Amino acid sequence: MVDVSKFKDLFISEAEDHLQKLNDNLLSLEKKPDEKELLHELMRSSHTLKSSSATMGYTSMAYLMHVMEDVFDYARKDLLKIDLEIINELFATFDAINNSLESIKDTGKEVDLNDRIEVIKRITNVQTEGFSKSERAEDVKTPASSGSTTNQTNSPTTKPADKKSSSNEQDDAIIEIEHIKVPVKRLDLLFDLVEELLIDKMRLESLAGDNLELKGVVNHLERLVSDIQYQVTQARLVPVDQIFARFPRMVRDLSIREKKKIDLQISGGDIELDRTIIDKLGNPLVHLLRNAIDHGIATEGVIKLSVVRERDYALVSVEDNGNGIKYERVREEAIKRGVYSAAEAADLSRGQLIELLFNPQFSTAEKVTDISGRGVGLSAVKEFANEIGGEIRVESPPKDLIRPDGTVPDHAGTRFTLELPLTLAIVNSLLVTVGSQMFAIPFSNIVRAIQVPLGDVKSMGDQNVAVVNDEYVTLVHLDKLFEIKDAKVVEDKITVVLIRKGAELAGIVVDGLRDEQEIIVKPLPDSLKGVPGFSGSTILGDGRTIMILDIAGLLADSAKFIRVVN
Repeated sequence: MVDVSKFKDLFISEAEDHLQKLNDNLLSLEKKPDEKELLHELMRSSHTLKSSSATMGYTSMAYLMHVMEDVFDYARKDLLKIDLEIINELFATFDAINNSLESIKDTGKEVDLNDRIEVIKRITNVQTEGFSKSERAEDVKTPASSGSTTNQTNSPTTKPADKKSSSNEQDDAIIEIEHIKVPVKRLDLLFDLVEELLIDKMRLESLAGDNLELKGVVNHLERLVSDIQYQVTQARLVPVDQIFARFPRMVRDLSIREKKKIDLQISGGDIELDRTIIDKLGNPLVHLLRNAIDHGIATEGVIKLSVVRERDYALVSVEDNGNGIKYERVREEAIKRGVYSAAEAADLSRGQLIELLFNPQFSTAEKVTDISGRGVGLSAVKEFANEIGGEIRVESPPKDLIRPDGTVPDHAGTRFTLELPLTLAIVNSLLVTVGSQMFAIPFSNIVRAIQVPLGDVKSMGDQNVAVVNDEYVTLVHLDKLFEIKDAKVVEDKITVVLIRKGAELAGIVVDGLRDEQEIIVKPLPDSLKGVPGFSGSTILGDGRTIMILDIAGLLADSAKFIRVVN
């Protein structure tokens, strides 16, 4: 007897795909109840999941999926009208199937789904018994264009085989496999090996010296390592839609609960990001969508979830067309909660009021619900952005909706934008020195490096600023920031690396520029997590460990940076 347990992971992966299709198609059916093709697709996914569940021995799931198959069969034959009550119960059933899959994943055992089976049979009156052939199964005729997984040999739409076709010709018609599923752990292990190769390559570069023959070998090795690194990095990329696909169902359920009519519009789901970022992106987006539903939309409106590619970043936006941020309400709440005095709050700019929204102890919600109101949601979003070297921006109203005369259309709403790196693992960086210390600055943040005469450095309050193209740019001296004692003494010029994050610009003062290099980003050890100024570390070819500067974190610290002053 064949041991099917070894196919468990493959079963779970395919079952999750079919479950997502069931959710997506049922959402579409709710909007287009007369669309027969959606019923065909729902029945097809149910049938496939029934068959694979039965093969694996998960009989409760197989029975339930057979009930689902019959429900959609009844509906497509106009024997059943799928109303809101049935749709709600079907969604609840999909959730129960998901819970059973999680149980199979964790313990190898399925959940008893009999309660769901009885509910669905009762409200639909389908007469399904077990997961064998249904009374109506022999009457099911799937259109040839549907790509049904059922045997179509006797289907009236199936064309008879050409009598001249030989068995060799039929073999030639077999489609080659173009995609396979690879366990994530195997990709991670492969990536770790690439990291080790990259470090050894850098080590060889430093050892080659003037040996031309060895340099030639190193150059060839560099090309090979770069190609392998690129291919492995590409293999780790997954489409954002893998996360986006879960949100239509979530928004639908929350809008019904809140008695609101919300149209969720999604775009850009085919853009790919590193799996590590995708794994962490889900929860922040949940918080932003819940915030839009609870605070943004009053009774009816649109929420847009989108992602676009921009240079080395992806911009993920959640935008609603509600009434926007009530800035005076935020100001009043800041006074009420004792965050600021009335006099201090009166001078707060819109930017400072927006910053308050990310305070975990701050919320403008009148009551705490299971959707929002505790003040922790936006704080978690900002924490996520800082953790991966990204940024969160808020526009209320969005700048592109403001008319030339400065007026704003009704329901301009609010836009939250996450600026995220495409990958966290390997980044191009500029290595700089300050005294005996070396640091890495990601190139994605660098505008350019310049020499600034001391005569162009001014003192404004407790800040040094440089005059660059008639703009005052705040300078950060790493020797003072990190208490480096052996920084060189400046005589006539300073070396400044201009960096930008979003609309903010600053200059980092360094002793020298060393090299441009691809570096492997290593997470900070627990003892250094939370220390401002660093986003990670990397290992150089000579074995030294250096710190990677956290540009987003530094720019967020107003004590060290000031926005550009014209």
